[in-house]
Order: sequence, then C-alpha cells, then structure tokens
Amino acid sequence: MERGNKMAEKTYKFVCTVCGYEVEVDTPELPEDYTCPVCGVGPDQFELVED
Repeated sequence: MERGNKMAEKTYKFVCTVCGYEVEVDTPELPEDYTCPVCGVGPDQFELVED
C-alpha cells in the first residue's frame, strides 16, 4: 500500500507571541502578508516552535 505524500512533508508550527494562536505551514517562514486571524498582528509577531 502506498502512503500519501502528505505523510512525508515537513510542517512548521508557529505561535503568535501576542495571543498564542498556533498555525502549521509547510514552509519555514510565514508569508509577509500573513496576519493572525485572532488578533491581527503580522508574521513578525510569530515564533517558530521547535519540535
């Protein structure tokens, strides 16, 4: 049985330093135009969570 490619993709978790919202993406950086859906801050207010 073949596994889907999504199982092999690395994801990166970021947490908003203002409100604590967490987001997982497939790139090591958030897009420049990303805003927190909870408090509205930009990507510079997110920190990468190391696993």
